[in-house]
Amino acid sequence: MSNKAALTIACPRAELERLWRESGYLDGVAASVRFADAPGDRGTEIHVTLERGAPGGKLGEALMKLTGREPLAKVKDDLRRFKQEVETGVIARSDSVPEGELAERKLKQRPAHPLDPSEPDKAAV
Repeated sequence: MSNKAALTIACPRAELERLWRESGYLDGVAASVRFADAPGDRGTEIHVTLERGAPGGKLGEALMKLTGREPLAKVKDDLRRFKQEVETGVIARSDSVPEGELAERKLKQRPAHPLDPSEPDKAAV
């Protein structure tokens, strides 16, 4: 399993490092964060490496996935939120998922399927 996540944000490196320190993202996660200038003057790359995997090895990893507390999922969620906040000033949320995409919500998702003929009345469609 990978223990790294990265993304590029359209922001100068010094400013991004300052915003990251002030943000409080990744609190409670043992990870190292590295900033690098993106190629072609396209902003700054943030590279996050988890210091350790889940306690308990493969069994611990599976348990954390099932409970929605997988560290890598939290890192990726936090990076997406930080990018949105820096580039747009807000964290986008949809009406159907007002709290945003959180790792713990992914466990409760179900695949999409067509409505049963009796369901449109129930769903007011």
